[in-house]
Amino acid sequence: MKKLWREPLVHFLVIGAGLFLAFDLTQDNRPDAPNRIVVDASQIEQLAAQFKRTWLRPATENELAGLIESHVRDEVYYREALAMGLDQNDPQVRRRMRLKLEFLLEDLTAAEPPGEEVLSGYLEQHPERFRIEPRLSFRQVYLNPDRRRDLAVDAERTLADLRAGVSPETLGDPTMLPYEQTAASLTETARTFGETFAREAMALEPGAWSGPLYSGFGAHLVLVTGRREARLPALAEVRAEVEREYLAQRRQELKDLAYRKLREGYEVIVEPAKAQAKSDGAVAATTQQAQSEK
Repeated sequence: MKKLWREPLVHFLVIGAGLFLAFDLTQDNRPDAPNRIVVDASQIEQLAAQFKRTWLRPATENELAGLIESHVRDEVYYREALAMGLDQNDPQVRRRMRLKLEFLLEDLTAAEPPGEEVLSGYLEQHPERFRIEPRLSFRQVYLNPDRRRDLAVDAERTLADLRAGVSPETLGDPTMLPYEQTAASLTETARTFGETFAREAMALEPGAWSGPLYSGFGAHLVLVTGRREARLPALAEVRAEVEREYLAQRRQELKDLAYRKLREGYEVIVEPAKAQAKSDGAVAATTQQAQSEK
């Protein structure tokens, strides 16, 4: 036994255990002790509420105990990971921390609801964001190129029949495309018939059959029955949209301002990538040399 006590390893273990015990006794009573995990009543309520939202029933006693133990496991792993420095130089961690700080800054820089004068000014400054598209009402007779030996000739003949008063229902080819659209916007028309057709149809004069206009489906003879030009709406028509856009822009401006203030506390040094440039040059030289040797 005396021989065992003289071993340096035993001395090291005893001293280490004593230090650990002393640290434990002095730190346990502190609320912020690194080895203390407190699961308070509010956290337990949150765990229980989350379980109820997910499973649509209250958690049993055993399930709640499992939730608490899972929470403790998360905390233990989190603290140990921090102690081991696993959060360092991890792009995913950096991105999550940045997002959390941006969300915090967004809450801290929340803009107050703007008044009518502010929104009216914003609408005038950004008319392109809120301009109401032109709308078109029209009928169309479709000609399928797969059924026509000469599509252009058939289109001219059908257009003459339409202008002569022949019923549109008796002309053209079967199609799933709508025969008539009422007050369709430029975007809606382009979605159905294609952008080229939509632009050309918007330029037609109402009241007479015109065409042919071509789309990805084939040829179309078109009768415009009504058109509403694009316009800038009054604030009352788009107030909710204007306010949403204004607040989003204002929040971004305040976040950018907060970032600039934070950045002033840092010295940023961007070193040139000389090593990479030399490396690329060496690779290029080696490649050229290999090609010349060939």
